Amino acid sequence: MITRLTAYSAQIASLVFIVIVWAIASAVVNMSALPSPFAVFGTLADLVASGRAFEPLGNTLGRTILGFVLAILLGTTYGIAAALSRTFAELTRWLLQIAIFTPTLILIFLFLISLGRSNGTIILLIGLVVMPVVGTYIRDAMGDFDDDLSGMARSYHVGLWQRVTGMYLPFLIPPLLAAGRIGFTLSWKVAFLSEIFGFPNGIGWQVKTSYDIYNIQTLLAWLMLFIIVLLVVEQLMRLAERTFVKW
Repeated sequence: MITRLTAYSAQIASLVFIVIVWAIASAVVNMSALPSPFAVFGTLADLVASGRAFEPLGNTLGRTILGFVLAILLGTTYGIAAALSRTFAELTRWLLQIAIFTPTLILIFLFLISLGRSNGTIILLIGLVVMPVVGTYIRDAMGDFDDDLSGMARSYHVGLWQRVTGMYLPFLIPPLLAAGRIGFTLSWKVAFLSEIFGFPNGIGWQVKTSYDIYNIQTLLAWLMLFIIVLLVVEQLMRLAERTFVKW
């Protein structure tokens, strides 16, 4: 309990330090170039109080969640398949590496040009960008699975579906939660970047619009909302990790 309180205190102290540095920097440079944190907080509060923040936030969050779920499904399927079949793992290893190393912006441009601007495009893009990260976590975790347990299940003629749902998935809960924290962060960023390049009614589009009219204060307010949501989700996932993986 004391360790957890210490960690929370350190996090709060770091946030306070960032705000102080921000306020000092704002006082030194031109206010139009770097508004004070208090002015940005005020703009953010106005966006929330007036309800203008909810539609863009809901759109971005919805796209992110659907793409993230797709990535988890694809990544988990790949990870289990790669662990069960060495041939499949070797055949797909280079494809996975190429997908990981390819710049996200290149994939965004490619998808927008080939598939057009739609929610389905963003969801598919998020799924394919995040899937290699999740798949790698699951594949590596499956390497620690007890082969004797799997052999025993086969000797008792336990079906593949029963083995997957009864043995593999419960074993994979810890790496899934760890991959989920990283995967959601990446999904959120991909959705944000995609919206900047032409998807209205999202946080990314609002940031682009603010930049186009050089409204730095509103731009930073939207970015702050983006970061706050990400931090909240991160804490919720950490709470889930502590709750479901106490052992």
